[in-house]
Amino acid sequence: MIKTICHKSMRYVCVVSLLVGGTMFGLSAPSTMAMELNFNIVAPTTGSISYNGTGGGLVGTNIDVDNVVGLGTPANANVTSTCLTCTLNFTSGLNTSAGGGTWQFGPGGSISITGGIDFSVGSDIAIGSTLLTGTFSSAEVRSLGAGFEVTFGSFTDVKHADLLSYYGMPTGNYDGSLTMLFDAAIGPGNAFTSASIFGGSIANVAAVPLPAGAWLFGSGLLGLYAAIRRKIG
Repeated sequence: MIKTICHKSMRYVCVVSLLVGGTMFGLSAPSTMAMELNFNIVAPTTGSISYNGTGGGLVGTNIDVDNVVGLGTPANANVTSTCLTCTLNFTSGLNTSAGGGTWQFGPGGSISITGGIDFSVGSDIAIGSTLLTGTFSSAEVRSLGAGFEVTFGSFTDVKHADLLSYYGMPTGNYDGSLTMLFDAAIGPGNAFTSASIFGGSIANVAAVPLPAGAWLFGSGLLGLYAAIRRKIG
């Protein structure tokens, strides 16, 4: 299920969240904990996010990814590894509706993270490697009020074998969630584009109702949203 909070505005600071099985609003916490792998985007960062206003997908291009950490993993739990020239690129499925501060996108498209990993012990992953690749199930963008915006959706993916091995995680398909905070102006056809990305996270779990870390990160983003509102208010 995909739900968000919406508010109209001609200028937006946006949060893009691709969350598995629900949203950060109006849900109980997950009943089970699971191993989780998080890629983190630390502000300031390069890259862009956009929608063309003519029915295309939600597009993220060359967004810098800074590190990866395993939560509850069988090996190297809570160990943060540095990403080496890692970039996030994605295109969701086609837009199905846009207007009133809301954008909805269907299944399809793709998501990938490429780059290298500097592990604290053992052999590193070479720069230019595909660390994560997957396909979207859905995505949605909505206003969070006072010019802020939030997006929810989901994707499935597979990851580099050496990355899974380092954290002791099994091979196979994973459920993924993406969250980013950014600023954008709305144009004709509800198009928008932004090169002002303030941070984010890509979380992965092996099939549980909702990533526990995504809940925590979502709470942190809402705190950041409130802080920015106070600053510009």
